[in-house]
Amino acid sequence: MEQAMKYLIPTLLLALGGGQAMASVDAQAFAALSPQQALEQSHQWHRTGEASVKVMPDAIHAEFTDGTKARVAIDDEFLLSIAPYEQVTHGCTFHVPTGCQGEMVNKAMMVEIKDTQTNEVVQSGMVKTQQDGFIDFWMPKNGRYQFTFTYQGKTATEVLSTEGNSRTCITTMQLI
Repeated sequence: MEQAMKYLIPTLLLALGGGQAMASVDAQAFAALSPQQALEQSHQWHRTGEASVKVMPDAIHAEFTDGTKARVAIDDEFLLSIAPYEQVTHGCTFHVPTGCQGEMVNKAMMVEIKDTQTNEVVQSGMVKTQQDGFIDFWMPKNGRYQFTFTYQGKTATEVLSTEGNSRTCITTMQLI
């Protein structure tokens, strides 16, 4: 009986506390993640209503249903979340992985990324958009990079900055 009560009480407390207790735990757990892990977790909450997450140049901020908040610092890298598109886009400056939705979902395309200072190609190859239509790139801070996407004979090219308060949500790359 004692053994059964040991498990019954926490279960009842969770049931009685509902989402509020879980959200507090989620905020603490989220704050302990690396930036890459926090972004990955944010993708799991895409349009679920469990949390709202915003990616700023220096941190990933989360707010949970009970009002608790968490912050994960981004120190040495800069996130560029890019949603190449053909017809439909949305205006955005700072990426909200729990809400932003790109047009092209699960589409494979070529990307070439050049460092504009050295003209060195830092990445070249196939990438695939995620369920939210975005592709996430962790880039060094304080740089400028030319991104070129190619998809079914269409191309989009833009120079993107990872300096200061630059945007983290790139929704301006139309494939033409």
